[in-house]
Amino acid sequence: MPSLPPAITLKAHEIGKGPLVVALHDLGRDGKAMLRALKPLGKRYRVLAPDLRGHGASPVPSGPWSIDDFASDVSRLIAAEGGDAIVVGLGLGAAAALTLTLGHPGLVSALVVSGAGARAEDIEGQERWARVARMIRERGGSEGVALAAEAMGTRPDLRGALVQIEPPVFVLAGAEDRAYPLDTQEELARSLPGAKFAQVDAGHDLIGEKPGELIAAVDWIARAAANRLTVAA
Repeated sequence: MPSLPPAITLKAHEIGKGPLVVALHDLGRDGKAMLRALKPLGKRYRVLAPDLRGHGASPVPSGPWSIDDFASDVSRLIAAEGGDAIVVGLGLGAAAALTLTLGHPGLVSALVVSGAGARAEDIEGQERWARVARMIRERGGSEGVALAAEAMGTRPDLRGALVQIEPPVFVLAGAEDRAYPLDTQEELARSLPGAKFAQVDAGHDLIGEKPGELIAAVDWIARAAANRLTVAA
């Protein structure tokens, strides 16, 4: 289990009532963007969408950061809500969601991820994320987003660990995702025991292009989680 970094309190936005859905945004986005895209879920779920560290109204602690830091931040948020969360993650949020589920499995009842891979970045990938961080700083952008980009470049290889994930997982891939191509996301799904995989006609930004497909994936995984509990009982 990863060690816990100094605690910070994330700014979180919410809508609705019902089973808990925690929605984790991508690099450079915020929780409000996730809520706008997932608004119809508020009719049947309580949707909690935090601004991840360095984004929106959440703190920007001193760097460098790791993906474990993002996962630990979210674990505290979910633990304070009593756990049993369906977690939805895109890009940066997907990397945090997978690490969260590995490090704090009792908090997650089901998982929907998009725009992520199981492998660590190779040298070329690390250099690409470093260039993204450098460009953000050179253009006067958010230091928090730059630190998050660097964390994406140094995230660990999860292929051997993902078999430990027990909650049901839905990997929803944009067929035209250039950041994480289809074969990369298919590999992620194969690394997860019993994961459902589907592709949609979209790029990397599902909340902008295909929010309805993401909403349908949450409903599907919620049913899968409920059926799993029924069988276990």
